[in-house]
Amino acid sequence: MRDTALLAERLGYELLFSWDHFIPLRGDTTGRALEGWQILPAWGAITNRIRIGMLVTGITYRNPGVLAKMVMTLDHITDGRAILGVGAAWNETEHRMYGIDFDTPGVRLAKLDESCQIIRSLLENKHTTFKGKYYTFTDALAEPKPVQKRLPILIGGGGERKTLRTTAKYADMWHGFGRPEQVARKIEVLRAHCKDVGRNPDEIEICCGFDPGLCLRDSEQDVQARRAEVGKRIGSPVSGPLPIWRAEDAVKRLREYERVGVATVIFGMGSPFDTETMQRFASQVRPKFEAVVAA
Repeated sequence: MRDTALLAERLGYELLFSWDHFIPLRGDTTGRALEGWQILPAWGAITNRIRIGMLVTGITYRNPGVLAKMVMTLDHITDGRAILGVGAAWNETEHRMYGIDFDTPGVRLAKLDESCQIIRSLLENKHTTFKGKYYTFTDALAEPKPVQKRLPILIGGGGERKTLRTTAKYADMWHGFGRPEQVARKIEVLRAHCKDVGRNPDEIEICCGFDPGLCLRDSEQDVQARRAEVGKRIGSPVSGPLPIWRAEDAVKRLREYERVGVATVIFGMGSPFDTETMQRFASQVRPKFEAVVAA
């Protein structure tokens, strides 16, 4: 993870995210998994430019005040490069395993909404007093304030009635999943919520995952070899649609996302990390994409 983070910075990537899970999600779920938030300051201490965050923090796992202090500390370690990614949390197995209450979706989404309001206040105000249905803060202090003038809150999730409304109220970044036409629909809903709450939608950076995945290689056979490598690591065959593997197809997909309003595309990978795709994207895809946009 250390070496891959340094490679990402050398190759010119803008964002570096970990995830907030306590056990592996694919294959052998009894396998190894480091605690995601502990990784972030370690990355921050060895990098100089790349922005660092969690995609995304399960809001049920930590008190929002503690989480605010964590991200403020990360912002100082990184000299102003921290992003606070949050979501309502979904993995029931992890909650049960660790004795954390796993509430109904409605309660978890309400906790997310209250938490974002609390965290924004703690990041910006000298004192925070809040009495909601799920959290109470009394004259709470949170110092030192972030290095950034406005530390960005990223909300992940596509729920149209509640998640996107919370995004409209509090987020600086939104992350969703799906093909361009699916993301376009969510952006329309988000803009409607922004209008309702009196927020300029252009203040929210639109991010999404790369669908149906990315594995840049010379042939489909090479992609299957990569899948076999991952399958061996996780103890289970890798299934699902074949990821995009040609540079020209990746450029085409990026253009499709750009046209519907996506500003940032994030592609993920598990161990063993796909450094070949990272290098090929930086040397082959990104220059072609930038040339097409310029033209």
